[in-house]
Amino acid sequence: MTPNREQCEKAYNQGCMWGMGGGDSNRCPYSADEPLAEWWFQGWEAGIDAWHDRNLKNQQAQQA
Repeated sequence: MTPNREQCEKAYNQGCMWGMGGGDSNRCPYSADEPLAEWWFQGWEAGIDAWHDRNLKNQQAQQA
């Protein structure tokens, strides 16, 4: 089954929110062979990047 746009966006947003909270990528709610897993992981990568950026800025502010 091919997911529709709404399902893809939901999976991406869920992954992004999980990443922005600093969550591990091994908590993906989709099995690796599901198409939505890739959307979730892409969202997680964007979220975890934002989480790292935010923490780096906080560390730099504390050191200044």
